[in-house]
Amino acid sequence: MWQHVGLYAYRREFLLAFVKLAPTDLERAESLEQLRALENGFAIRVATIEGSWRSVPVDVPGDIALVEALLRKTGRC
Repeated sequence: MWQHVGLYAYRREFLLAFVKLAPTDLERAESLEQLRALENGFAIRVATIEGSWRSVPVDVPGDIALVEALLRKTGRC
């Protein structure tokens, strides 16, 4: 099973160009802004995280408290 972990870092020059690009049909259909970049010829780097690492999704504001509690429990916060 694969899990998506999104970490996005952009250079200023890319962002200035990206905001001038119109959303693509595929981007709108999939709700993924990365597709706009790819469909306009920009490259995106990806990596595979090996091992037993698991992320905790933060999809709604209430999820933040759960993540903070887990970080405190593991001593990482």
